[in-house]
Amino acid sequence: MLLDTLEARERQVALLERYDSLLTDHQRRIADLYLRRDLSLSEIAQREGVTRAAVHDLVRRSVLQLEGYERRLGLLAEAARRRRGREALTVELGELQRRLSRLESRLGSI
Repeated sequence: MLLDTLEARERQVALLERYDSLLTDHQRRIADLYLRRDLSLSEIAQREGVTRAAVHDLVRRSVLQLEGYERRLGLLAEAARRRRGREALTVELGELQRRLSRLESRLGSI
């Protein structure tokens, strides 16, 4: 699993925002420092008085847990589905407004 790609990081932050209350306080704090505050593993390790490997392992396990919650609960997928639905409705509304405007113009010229 790649922890460093931008797309993966954005997904992990979104998962953390939705499911952070399901993590332990320690997992939540470390994941927040790494994912939201963008501290390096070394910075977090120094701050927490543990090894960089311990921080990496905790972040990895926390992200796996978050992914598991998403597989079971699907809150992120549901939010994306709703967003796509809103976008489609916005496009459709724009098309209807343009059509209505054209019809009003035609009506005015009669």
